[in-house]
Amino acid sequence: MVSQTPMTGTSFHRGTQSEVVRLALVSRLVILGGMALSDVLIPDHNPGEDVLRFDLRLDGDGGGGGGCSYGECRRCFCVEGHACDKQWHESDAAIASRGQSRRRNPGGRECVSSELSNDFPSSSPPVFLDNVYALILKPNTKWDGARFLSLAVDPAARMPPKSSKKPKEDYSGQIFADSEQAHAFFPLFPLCIRYVALVLVKFVPTLLLPSTFEGVVALAALLINTICFTVAAVSLYDMTTSLLRRSREDLKQPEIERASFLVAALFCFNPASVFFTASYSESMFAALTFGGHALAARGFIAMSIIPWTLATHARSNGTFSSIWILLIGCGKAISKVFHIGSTSANADIPISKKVRRSLTQIAPTIIWHVIMALVVALPVLHHEKRGYEFHCLESHAELPLPNNHRPVWCSVAEGPHKFSLYGYVQRKHWDVGFFRYYELKQIPNFLLALPVLSLGIVAAVCWIGTSWSHYIAVSHVGKKGGPKNYFVELFDWAVFALNESASNEVGVRGDTEEVQEGDTPSVKVERALSAPFMLAHYAVLAGFCFVGATIAHVQISTRLICSSSPALYWFLASLCFAGGSNMVWWMKMYLIIFNFLGIVLHPNFLPWT
Repeated sequence: MVSQTPMTGTSFHRGTQSEVVRLALVSRLVILGGMALSDVLIPDHNPGEDVLRFDLRLDGDGGGGGGCSYGECRRCFCVEGHACDKQWHESDAAIASRGQSRRRNPGGRECVSSELSNDFPSSSPPVFLDNVYALILKPNTKWDGARFLSLAVDPAARMPPKSSKKPKEDYSGQIFADSEQAHAFFPLFPLCIRYVALVLVKFVPTLLLPSTFEGVVALAALLINTICFTVAAVSLYDMTTSLLRRSREDLKQPEIERASFLVAALFCFNPASVFFTASYSESMFAALTFGGHALAARGFIAMSIIPWTLATHARSNGTFSSIWILLIGCGKAISKVFHIGSTSANADIPISKKVRRSLTQIAPTIIWHVIMALVVALPVLHHEKRGYEFHCLESHAELPLPNNHRPVWCSVAEGPHKFSLYGYVQRKHWDVGFFRYYELKQIPNFLLALPVLSLGIVAAVCWIGTSWSHYIAVSHVGKKGGPKNYFVELFDWAVFALNESASNEVGVRGDTEEVQEGDTPSVKVERALSAPFMLAHYAVLAGFCFVGATIAHVQISTRLICSSSPALYWFLASLCFAGGSNMVWWMKMYLIIFNFLGIVLHPNFLPWT
């Protein structure tokens, strides 16, 4: 039975993990149906010739070269050079020797036989099934979705041209644009799409699949995102449950389940929800990031390194998990120092010996967390190395290409100064950089990002207020004439906050909140969702807000934060518990409006990227 929260007059459903699964799947059906309807009713906007399109070839254009009837074109399942091509199993060097990918014009390629699809000509799917697939898959191929799908379809899409009859100066121009831009998209998501598509073609009856490999790839992306989104929602529920159990000993199981289900529900209909269905990497990244945090919340921080490292293979912002690890490591080290200093058995030990003992105990902790943080960040370095090798070296020869056959930045990368190909590509092709997006024409994009950035900043500020109040209450600074210097007091609070951040890792419980008589369940949950030991989570949220507001294209802030930061959903849930029915109504309006805008704008090449 759902009880009414005395303070707010608002009741929240006490949901289980199975209900979270159902809600996640229902939300994907709602978003997918809305995107399909929007794509049918609203004509596509022309975003410009420089925006990549992805052709499913399900509308009668078989892409086999030349004119053909619908029935003939549909028999062209596999196009030359795609991952379904038998020749795809050649080495990277052989693939690269073919030259630059022609994925922008697949119609210019010839149909080829495929050992995976020999039965397609004789058992093509019904026409109506292709129409259904075109209806539901086409909206998922817009904007960056086209890039991820192109990388999945074409194994050579990341390869630059190795030879050309064009003049030498063209090598410093646009001839490397496609392969450079491909480097901005990390490999895990397109690789997973490719291999899931190949598995579908191999084991699923062809009558149930789209009649083109491009269609199967888009279907694979949709299946992956649906599964990953569900995993992310369940992980967020499980993580919240684990943390609430540690943050307040007097929280009852019904309150924990209500709060956890509300957090998961907010994620299921988050304002960037359309990107978790479209062929973007947000769902996979959220599943891996939240899954790692769920393991860490249960005390398995070493195991969480696996999903976090994979998350960095999917998106560059996975490196923020390294920051989380380092903050937890600092907290553990400070906690151990406090323990050594406060133990009565150490009271008579000289300070120099205490320092040596402290260093002996904290050194392994610091080293271990630094190693874990580096492991999580390694995929970025590997991706940088691969990009350099593709563009600057002979395949498998480790020898530099002649300067007139490689981009001009290769020489810079080989110089003494640090060079980031990822950063270079972002600056050159999308003008990404510190305050580079601050232009009058970008005001609409800043307005779109304003709600999530405001919520993120307010969440971080509220957490600081909660932590500061806890610091004052525990240390009694104001009562005992503690340090008067503001900077000394601020430093003391920072050390105290780091110590508290490790409380759920080293077994410190019971002090993290001040329980007051008369607290209602909603007040307890509200305060627990911004508990002092959640420093690392709210610090990461603040970091994402800073990046979204100052460095990245500001309009991606919503999907950047919604796919990366559990703290955002905890703060939104705490607002609902604290604000009652009025706040719940405003929260619903915010989510409905942004989901509606995403459904209308994104599938029609309108500015919702």
